[in-house]
Amino acid sequence: MNNRILATIIFFLSINVNCFSQSEYPFYEQLAFNFYKDTILEIYPVERKIIVFKSLNYDSGEEIYYVPSDCLKTKLPNYGKNIEKLEYSKYWRRFEDMRLELDLTNVDKKKFKIRKFNRGNFPKLFVHYPKVYEDRIFVIVHEKYQNSGKYYTVELNKAGEIIDWCQSLYETVTLH
Repeated sequence: MNNRILATIIFFLSINVNCFSQSEYPFYEQLAFNFYKDTILEIYPVERKIIVFKSLNYDSGEEIYYVPSDCLKTKLPNYGKNIEKLEYSKYWRRFEDMRLELDLTNVDKKKFKIRKFNRGNFPKLFVHYPKVYEDRIFVIVHEKYQNSGKYYTVELNKAGEIIDWCQSLYETVTLH
């Protein structure tokens, strides 16, 4: 009887090993944000403090559904066809793995204002959910101003190493 119980326990543990393991992916959003604050801001500094939100809001109205890739060394075909969001089930194996907040402990307070919610003046910074094309991972860091903005597309490999990045600009035109 004891052997049967032991065999049953071992069986269930071997099935659920993936549930107890850490996420197989690095925290791409944090890696892209760190690259932005350490490298990109040195090249393209902002004139005013930029508002950054600790909490990542993946269902935000700020979400973009394509990858601005015209400026990357290796372009994406059809401007977004076959580009998908990283699968939640692979990204977060269990509830404790969910990474919904950026680590902002080492940000320069002269460059950033930390806010909890999407309120306040411009410029604002949004870090978008990773997008995948084949074995390439893309995180868009969105620097938003009143009527314009900049997208910094950061390309990473699955291990979280930055392969390439670029800047693209946009303007919002309001017709009255």
